[in-house]
Amino acid sequence: MSELFTIRHAEPGDCATLTAYSSLEGMGPIEPGDTVRVAVSDDGDIVGFIRLVFDSAGVCHINPVVVYSTWRGFGVGRALVEGALGEFGELRLVSRGTSRAFYEALGFEAIPWDDIHPPIVEECDECELFDECSPLPMRKKAPCI
Repeated sequence: MSELFTIRHAEPGDCATLTAYSSLEGMGPIEPGDTVRVAVSDDGDIVGFIRLVFDSAGVCHINPVVVYSTWRGFGVGRALVEGALGEFGELRLVSRGTSRAFYEALGFEAIPWDDIHPPIVEECDECELFDECSPLPMRKKAPCI
């Protein structure tokens, strides 16, 4: 964990901030019942979050990871992803073209679209920015110890 921020479970009062950050990235609202972890600065400000969605087989999908622009490069996204990977053992996601290098650096690999939770696939299919975004389904499994 960083000395600059800590990670905790999101609280109902966090939803407005999380939805604002999500909106800045062109994504939908964060709901109170969503499974979300937040990164909080030492000043108490939310600086990033990860929303986790589970498919019928219990596989964890990231949808999405968002780090506030001034906090990019400080390890917030990496800490959120690694924390979720350690907790759930496998993560799947659809990477936007601009974030592909980030996920590849973390060890994620391309997988077929059929391995992604159908509602997430539908979101991508319906997105007006699909061609511009060049989404790529990816997965990472925690190493066996």
